[in-house]
Amino acid sequence: MTAERRKKLGIADNEDEYDLEMALDNNTDPIITKIIAGSLILSIMALLIYGIVIPATTDYGEGVCNPLLTGGRC
Repeated sequence: MTAERRKKLGIADNEDEYDLEMALDNNTDPIITKIIAGSLILSIMALLIYGIVIPATTDYGEGVCNPLLTGGRC
């Protein structure tokens, strides 16, 4: 491994092994990680709400069967 690559990854010259955790700590911004995790949580919650909660509680009117509201009987 070249000296430039070692400097880029934050590896000391006397280290023989490549430590993935140390490299990730040196090259990962915690704010970006939190933003990505928050976005994932919001996306999953939105999908659950729009895919399960709203269809389960919506009354579509006469003649439309909603198995969630009628216990599976239409």
